[in-house]
Amino acid sequence: ELIDGEAQSQRFDPLNVVCLQTLESTQYTPTFPGIPDEQFVTDKAPGKGMITKREVRLAILSLLEPTTDDCIWDVGAGCGGVATELALWGKGAQVHAIEHHPERLDCLKANQHRFAVEPNLSIVEGSAPDICSTLPAANKVFVGGSGGQLLDILNLAWEQLPERGMVVASAVTEQTRQQLYQFYQSRFSDETSHVETFELAVSRGETLAGELYYKPQLPVTLYKFVKVEKTATNEALDHV
Repeated sequence: ELIDGEAQSQRFDPLNVVCLQTLESTQYTPTFPGIPDEQFVTDKAPGKGMITKREVRLAILSLLEPTTDDCIWDVGAGCGGVATELALWGKGAQVHAIEHHPERLDCLKANQHRFAVEPNLSIVEGSAPDICSTLPAANKVFVGGSGGQLLDILNLAWEQLPERGMVVASAVTEQTRQQLYQFYQSRFSDETSHVETFELAVSRGETLAGELYYKPQLPVTLYKFVKVEKTATNEALDHV
């Protein structure tokens, strides 16, 4: 070490202790789609609360196929499970997560920071469909929550979609299933959409008195609607 231009030497006792204080990091870096539920900040116990569970979330990601050029609305984002993974794996897709519930908004913001997706995940405080008029037009929309206005949200989202844009929606309650089926009937009959639908019924392994058993989760119905031209041929539909 040089002090005033002269070499100086310092001696230390051979027995010494160095203490380093590090900053707490709350970020989590996943390596593959399908983040465990427990890794998300939620409004209830870890892995519980208003978050789309991993098995269903993976199916939604597969249906939406997020890419760099996408503008995606996540309507009724809850704590942000789907929005976070869309932003992570979309590699630059712009995701707008719409939520109005204060506690879920707090969780959504916490997950935005935890997974470091601030650059392409925008949190929109408000209720659909009204708040949607403030957003850039989307080519992909996921509806996970509707606050009782599902048909209005679906119709608004559908009207603003470009050709080959898509809407994916989930339903757990029978009323929501019926509304999705009503929308399905109206869009399928005029041949302006390609529709895919299925139901997921997952049972997760847990233990009871030291024994393995499978606990059924609530079945979730998923619909995917893809907008196509009225003149599209059956061959084109098969490749959507």
